[in-house]
Amino acid sequence: MISTFFKPLLLMLIVFFSALASANLFDSPYQGNVMVGSFDEKELKEMALKQVLIKVSGNSEIVRRDESKLLLKKTQQMLAQYGYRNYQGITYFSALFDKRKINQALKEMQQPVWGETRPTTLIWLIKNNKLLSDNTIKHSNDRSLSGSLQKNEHRRGIRLQFPLMDLDDNLALSVSDVRGRFYKQVGNASSRYGLNHFVVAELKILNSEKWKLSWQLITTDKRSKQNTILVSENVTGKKSLVLSQMVNTLADYYAGQYAVLENQGEKFIQTLHINGIDSLAKLSQLNRILENLLAVSSFNILATEGALITIDVKINGGLNSFKNALIIQPHLQLDTTQRVIPEKIPEVDETETLITDAETEKTEALYFNWR
Repeated sequence: MISTFFKPLLLMLIVFFSALASANLFDSPYQGNVMVGSFDEKELKEMALKQVLIKVSGNSEIVRRDESKLLLKKTQQMLAQYGYRNYQGITYFSALFDKRKINQALKEMQQPVWGETRPTTLIWLIKNNKLLSDNTIKHSNDRSLSGSLQKNEHRRGIRLQFPLMDLDDNLALSVSDVRGRFYKQVGNASSRYGLNHFVVAELKILNSEKWKLSWQLITTDKRSKQNTILVSENVTGKKSLVLSQMVNTLADYYAGQYAVLENQGEKFIQTLHINGIDSLAKLSQLNRILENLLAVSSFNILATEGALITIDVKINGGLNSFKNALIIQPHLQLDTTQRVIPEKIPEVDETETLITDAETEKTEALYFNWR
């Protein structure tokens, strides 16, 4: 066990995690957070690495692989920083792992890499004929409810958000709207939270040991206001189990949409036309978005025509994960109507390094509006 002399020092060091991870304890997929309990530090480090492998790969079974068991022997080499932290009265061991080393290890295992593209999901959950609020979840004494949700959020690296259930929510939506799956009303009530995905769910008790959870994951097209059912499940079992299953299914769905499995064979070039880039600040934001997407290998600005910019992007992995990663960006709105391409594409300086090569295939262009 770590000596009591060094614990305060490590507690202070954890403050500096903000340079490498979000200020929130559980935000970074590359940070493992484990309740200290009676584990020694070596065990805590290994448990934190297991958590990170699950979060970053999107594969809850990855720790069972032989390659993962071998990687655990190199836990110390993978670490960037670690320390102790108190969160809601619980002491956690927090370990931040080297992003580059984790990504490389997953690639060598031929596993996908799921980076920072992780949608927050709004949950409209009925229990005892009431819609549960964010405050209820945070301060609930029912550990099989709030504890199960929070534990699996942290384990899978996704964020759940519950509605405020203030006057605005109560005027906009009723229990009957959620129970009856009136998606238009639920979508309208959800719009104030600015999220792309929401869940409608009802938790019912069947007997002292068994509960039923019926839920659906919905996405709303901001342009057409159309709602699409992405996942639908009815599960029965212990309360904590059915809630855990929902969170795991959500994480599995998102991993399938946003995780990148690097394609060693065929490569793709995607042309993007983005309208609304009318300032250097917006261009800088766009550059940061593309630079931080795991699905982007490299990109090259081909042309600017007023506020319309044309970019060629060389893609890591599949087209689907790349497109989904763009659509989820708050500043980008997919435009399925605009098909105007700049009339003049300036010649590329011969000294520039082109991102095209003999093995790349050009795909149909995508059009976005900056917002």
